[in-house]
Amino acid sequence: MPMSYLDMLTRLGVGSAHPGGFAATLQQLSEFPLPAGSRVLEVGCGTGRTACHLARNGHTVTGLDIREEMLAKARQRAAAEKLDVTFVQGSIDALPFTNGSFNIVLAESVTNFADSSIALSEYFRVLKPGGVLYDREVMLMGDMAQEDYAEVVRFFGFHQLLSVEGWLEALTAAGFAETATKNRSMFQEHLAAESEQTPDMLQVIDGGVFMDPAIWKTSLEHDELIHKNRLNMGYALLIGTKS
Repeated sequence: MPMSYLDMLTRLGVGSAHPGGFAATLQQLSEFPLPAGSRVLEVGCGTGRTACHLARNGHTVTGLDIREEMLAKARQRAAAEKLDVTFVQGSIDALPFTNGSFNIVLAESVTNFADSSIALSEYFRVLKPGGVLYDREVMLMGDMAQEDYAEVVRFFGFHQLLSVEGWLEALTAAGFAETATKNRSMFQEHLAAESEQTPDMLQVIDGGVFMDPAIWKTSLEHDELIHKNRLNMGYALLIGTKS
């Protein structure tokens, strides 16, 4: 039976599936340090690697994910590190939080999986005035044939795949007063950096997963798809500030 991309990540317990991996997360936090003691919402937190890192550095962190299997691994990680992180099941297009709850919303290759206009509006809603969204997303960086676009969207389960300009327009439409993109990279650079990813010592992999041929098939399809479209796909950090 075919295995979806997100099912593969869940079973492997991948902690930093976003482009650039955890190394890119650390670089971002160094370049754009969060104010001390921030109230942070990480949407699509997965197994909680970034959320736990932020909690370890003194922030009050809530991690949200739509998959309970991922959240179970996130709670296991937080318990192992003796960290206080709140993990909540929910969807990014209907965040279960009141208006103005957070100083920071952090997303790492998540917003493409929902209607971006709805998700960005939800991020804006739960931010406090002066709050900031940091969202690293896969983007179109060149002309892609229609059939290739359809194949990418189908495989990953994306709702859309926008250009840099499309993302900036979406941020403005959602209400963000100041918008920017930083650290644009092509996937050919991402592929070269794969071997430099920071190892995750608390990764929880489902038992017997490597005996399942479906996971190897999905992994191979992923690698072939990225290689095929490496000159037309990339990623960047989106920054939006709520006035």
